[in-house]
Amino acid sequence: LVANAAGSLPKTREEYFKMKAKSEMLEDTKLVTRVAQQILAKTEAVDELVEKLPGMDRTKAQQMERIQQLLDQNHAVSKELESAYEEAERKRNEVRTKLGEVTCDAIGIIEEET
Repeated sequence: LVANAAGSLPKTREEYFKMKAKSEMLEDTKLVTRVAQQILAKTEAVDELVEKLPGMDRTKAQQMERIQQLLDQNHAVSKELESAYEEAERKRNEVRTKLGEVTCDAIGIIEEET
């Protein structure tokens, strides 16, 4: 309080309250300035990140077209994956069947056909 009042001490209660109010106002001003600077810095950082987002240079129609392309591509790849999975299951079942036959032959077990 005294440091903010240029080193002079208050002589009355009224002077004390004035000095205190002035000191609080200075602190509030510093705080507001600091917070404002932080907000501006964060705003700039957000703006920079937004500029780096893919597609920001495209119109809404171009973005929607790109989304449709990606959806079509995803659908095609999904079908390929499903087909590959079915083929893998089929081959796995063939291998299991063959392995069972070979094992039975090797140890002399005759399986009954149902």
